[in-house]
Amino acid sequence: MNFKKIKNSDSKTIVYTYDKRKKICIVYLHGLCSSRCSEKGKRLSRFCEENGYSFLSVDYTGHGESEGLPHDFRIKRCMDDVVQVLETEQPQEDLYFVGSSMGAWVAFLVAEKWQNHIKGILSCAAGVDFLPMVWKHFFTDEIRNELKKGRVLGPSEETYGYCFSYEMFTQAEPYLLLNRKIHYNGPVILVHGDQDAVIPYQNSLKIKDALESKQVCVQIIKGEGHSLSGFPLERTLKFLIEREE
Repeated sequence: MNFKKIKNSDSKTIVYTYDKRKKICIVYLHGLCSSRCSEKGKRLSRFCEENGYSFLSVDYTGHGESEGLPHDFRIKRCMDDVVQVLETEQPQEDLYFVGSSMGAWVAFLVAEKWQNHIKGILSCAAGVDFLPMVWKHFFTDEIRNELKKGRVLGPSEETYGYCFSYEMFTQAEPYLLLNRKIHYNGPVILVHGDQDAVIPYQNSLKIKDALESKQVCVQIIKGEGHSLSGFPLERTLKFLIEREE
């Protein structure tokens, strides 16, 4: 997968891929501690090449090949990194976002800023507002106290393979979406596995209710977990694109 580089507002090097082809561009937004070269990213890159679509994907700060450490993650930084790449490249194609887990949160945040350019969103196991959920339901009092003292936790079994700092949680509050309306009016497909042990499928139902859009479809996939490894991603994305053509 080829790459380009830019410096973000924190003077960190951000690595991204932009394979420009024709009037449709798939923008893949990966999850926490993942990268644009994840299995979903590779699948979507192949899908775009086979169908003549452009493909764009960004390694956020502290992810993949971009500069920074895992605990540098802030939801605002992810949003800003994606917006900066879009503003740099100024893609003229119709944009379709595919957001995986935390990437779906980024997708909806960016969509509010770039609403007129984004023709549709495919959300996979959406981790919108996942940080308050993790803080409240997954962490023990001991872990919460350690984070408040400034300790960086993970990746480890007790942090479910992820890396966390206290600032991740405190700085996320202005970017929470489920306590208000999500200002996006285009078509959205929300896909979630009913066996997802990381982000429960009810989160996608909350997103459906928060969206201003009236064109929202929710698919709950029986037997699928957080990775949605058996889900026909490409076929669903093709359906989203063709319904708008």
